This record gives sequence, C-alpha cells and structure tokens, in this order.
Amino acid sequence: MTRRVLYLEGYTTPTEQVGSVGGAPSSDAIGYGITASTAIRTGLVAAGFDVLRPEIAATRDNDKRVARLRWLLSSYDGVLDVVSTSAPDVIFCFHAFSTFPVEIRRMLLDLGLDVPLVGYTHGSHWDPTDTFRFQAYPRMEMLDLANLHSLDRIFLVSDYLRATLRRTISAFNAPLAESLDARCEVVGLPLDVRRIDACRTDERWAPTTVVFNHAPVASKNPELFVRVMRRILPRYDAQVLFTRRFSPAQAGGLAVASLASDFPAQVVLGNDMPLSDYYKALWMADLQVSTATHESLGVSTLEAMHTGNCCILPRLGSYPEITGENPDVLYELGEGELEERLTYFLDHPERRQAVAAELQRAAARYTPDVVVRRIADVLYAV
Repeated sequence: MTRRVLYLEGYTTPTEQVGSVGGAPSSDAIGYGITASTAIRTGLVAAGFDVLRPEIAATRDNDKRVARLRWLLSSYDGVLDVVSTSAPDVIFCFHAFSTFPVEIRRMLLDLGLDVPLVGYTHGSHWDPTDTFRFQAYPRMEMLDLANLHSLDRIFLVSDYLRATLRRTISAFNAPLAESLDARCEVVGLPLDVRRIDACRTDERWAPTTVVFNHAPVASKNPELFVRVMRRILPRYDAQVLFTRRFSPAQAGGLAVASLASDFPAQVVLGNDMPLSDYYKALWMADLQVSTATHESLGVSTLEAMHTGNCCILPRLGSYPEITGENPDVLYELGEGELEERLTYFLDHPERRQAVAAELQRAAARYTPDVVVRRIADVLYAV
C-alpha cells in the first residue's frame, strides 16, 4: 500500500527577488532548501510514496522578512487543512526550525491523531559553533530542543552533528540526550545532481578561479579568506568568485568590497547568483575554499566537489567526514596554512586536478539515489 507523506518544505526565495527590502536571505532560502528539498521530494515520488504538500497562501510583501513570516503562518493553516480532513501516514519536516514540529505535534494531539512526525535539523543551538543561530534567534535554544524532542525520528546531515548534539545535550540532560540519540538517523543531504549536471559546460575561466560560495555570516569567516587572497592575487594569474552577495553591514562585506576595489580585474562578485549561473560557474572553476569555523555538512563544498573543484577546507566540523579525511585538502584553520595550500595547488595544476577527481568520487555518497534510500527506509519503518 502506498504511504502518504505530508512534506513540509522550508521557505525559499527566488534569487531574482533577493534584492528586495529585507536583506539577503539565509542559505536554506536560496540554496539547499530549494535543491536538496527538490531532490528529496522527487526521489520519494520515484520510490513510490504519495508526496503531499500543504497549500500555502501567496504573499506579495516586498519585505522578505515579513513575507517569510506570513508564509510560515500560512503553512500551519495548510497543515491543519490536510491532517484534519485526510490524515497522512507520516509527516516530514524538511527543516525543524522552519515550520516548528512542536506546533505540528500539538495539532495532532488536539485532533487525537497518531501520525509519525519526522524531520531534519540542519544545525542547532546545541552546536556551540553555530553562532548564527545565537545571533539571529537568541534565547531559543530550549525551543530548538523541544522541536527535536517532538520528532519521532530526527534526520541528521552528518556524524559530526550527531556526536555534537549527543555531547552538548548530555551535559544539560543526560536521559533526554539518550532518548534523542536513539531517534537520530544520519542520512546526509542529497545534492540536486540533475540540476547541477544540466548546467555542465566545457567552458573554463581563463585565469585559475578560486570560489568562495559561502554565506555572509561570521561563522564562515570571510575576512580570513580575504586576507589570504590579498597575498595571493598579486602573485598569480588567478581570480576569485564570491557567489553570494556581501552587503556592507554583513560579515565580510567591507572586506570583500575593498578586495574588489583593489583588484577589479581579479574579483568577480556574484551577488546571489541564480542557481543555473551558479552551477555553471562551479563547473568552470578550479578551486573552492572554506574558512568556516562551523559546518554541519557543507552543501556548497559538496557541490564544488561534484563539479570537479579541488577544495581546501579547515580540519573541523563535517569537512573530514565528507572528504574521507583527505590529507591534501584539510588544513588547520589559519592564514598561514591556507596560504600554503592555495599556493601549492596553484603551482601544481596536475596535482590539483588529481585531488579534484578524488573529491568528485567522494561526493557520490551524497547523490539522491544514496540519500533518499536512507530516508525512505525510515519512512517505511515509522
């Protein structure tokens, strides 16, 4: 019998709209919330699930912050309409800090319904390195924990995140941590390889191209990257591509603007590139760099790996996990080691290409065929 899955997506924003009032959106709104979520839904349908989505009223608010909040409020109405008329077999929250599982659980309890509730957490207040959450949503760590506690199965993107949650929540409440860990499933997150591969091109940037495809937030440490590129660019026929928009008020915004002003022929500002342009640019590039102090999975890095880039990554978070502990690409976070790795790969293009091929093979563990099968196994079991 076909299982009916009520699938709750996160709020997403088309990139052609991100310049509207309200500032740049979060990565889940223009990145993996579109690509990974689409891959999951498509994969579940192909696996034989009947995937339902709640009806959510359209909003015309110019302020994207208001638009997102109206979307969230409408999503609860949409969920209620479905569960009160024809309850699904399982409810799947793509983002547990978007449409809150605690509210969905309350609906089910008030309606006397016993419907399994599963969902992802893509990061957490309970990961001390996830500083953006504390800045954007202070004093909400207990709600974060309550959302996890409301889920029957918790999908995690990495073993790193599982170990982190187990350690930090145990320090707060050991029995609760044990209960949560028993419900955790590390399934990863699928790359939208169909969309990425559709943008494949044989074109290459004329200069060697280094990509920084991370959000303008402090935990991605863009200032450190800019400081190193200031030393690299005068010495090499190379360019750097910033795929995200860095406004003056955001982390790294002034540093990126200054770098672009000082090296106008070697700095490309993508300003939140449309996905098709973004993926084409990755296929054309050579190197991707992260200077992050926090990374639960690293979707942007996995996308760069899949498109044949040689990635240079701090030895922290999930990076060792997704690269198979590749010693050539991992560095101890700091300007000196990053400059050494960049210089080495710029000076040794053949080695750079060989390492890129190794990383491309490693990224195959995050194709939809692999990840959605793990998700489907859980959905059949709950």
